[in-house]
Amino acid sequence: MTAITYPSRYRQIGYVVGAFVLVVVALGTVKFFQIRRAMMMAPKMGPKAVTTTVVTERMWRKGFDTVGSFVAVQGTTLSAEEAGTVSRIVFESGSAVQAGQVLLELDRSVEEANLAGAQSRAELARQNLERARNLRSQSALSIANLEDAQSRLQQSEAEVRSLKAIIERKTIKAPFAGRTGIRMVNVGEYVSAGTSLVPLHAIDPIFLNFSVPQQILPNLKLTSAVRVEIDAFPEEAFTGEVSAINPNVNPTTRTIEIQAALSNLNGKLLPGMFGRVHLDLGVNTNVLAIPASSVVYAPYGNFVFVVQRKSASDGDKKPEEGEITARQQLVTLGDRRGDLVSILTGLSAGDEIVSTGGFKLIPGDAIVVQNQNSPSDAEKPSLQDS
Repeated sequence: MTAITYPSRYRQIGYVVGAFVLVVVALGTVKFFQIRRAMMMAPKMGPKAVTTTVVTERMWRKGFDTVGSFVAVQGTTLSAEEAGTVSRIVFESGSAVQAGQVLLELDRSVEEANLAGAQSRAELARQNLERARNLRSQSALSIANLEDAQSRLQQSEAEVRSLKAIIERKTIKAPFAGRTGIRMVNVGEYVSAGTSLVPLHAIDPIFLNFSVPQQILPNLKLTSAVRVEIDAFPEEAFTGEVSAINPNVNPTTRTIEIQAALSNLNGKLLPGMFGRVHLDLGVNTNVLAIPASSVVYAPYGNFVFVVQRKSASDGDKKPEEGEITARQQLVTLGDRRGDLVSILTGLSAGDEIVSTGGFKLIPGDAIVVQNQNSPSDAEKPSLQDS
């Protein structure tokens, strides 16, 4: 009987490694020919469709855009200075009131009764002082008794003034003209000193508070115009002017607090509202402006693609049939307004650049211009239904 022999362990490993290498070589060969075929076909791909625009010079009025909040010119929540029971309310929530108008009264019957007694005692003290003066003129009364009569009158008059002040504090009046909020108490309710009664705000004109960086301080001045847009009234812009500038710069943010005053006759603007602010700095500048869609943003620097057209002298082709290519150009961006952005460096007026489609280009790509659907280049774009 013949014995059966088996390959050694090392020979088996060699077979496995050899098979693996053959598979890798086969796959690599297939991939090589696929890539080679794709590279051979690449030049046959047509030029990429883009839209273009010409860099133009525009006159922009220098300004600064930020956000701010509306606050009342005067605003407070009226509260009780004395404890007592609400006896009368003489205003409606949300109504306009005048300065000094009575809004609410607390029960003051006890103080009025005490006032009547104090006035009676003051009158008696006044009469006693008159008699003391007559007696003193006849040397029938000592100076000490006269001074005592004078002191009693002063004490009585002080008591009268104190009671009148308490009664006055139990009559809540509007300290300034404005509009009341929703009252927080009812008739018959007992309130202690310090209890909130009703908010009161003066909102015409109304203030807008915002901050600006210290760099614009040279062009900032009182009466500088501001334009404000708010989400509640998207079709309307509100105008005003700077009324106050803080005399110090915030050491943390390096910004300056600004306050502007706006007319609010119709009462549309309310304290606490948020608004987008454009501050006019009163300086006209010439800028090179391009559509913001032209810019390709990159970590190493923002750039645009400049259109290069091959002229007839470059070959036998006619100018209209000449090849159009894209050249990458780094740019420095400035202010942005609507659909436009200003260019500080990198371009000149008259340069033709790619306005859309730049994201799919690489330097030197052939392009075809299709400006039928060029992007908007409005400084104040408006939303439209699609």
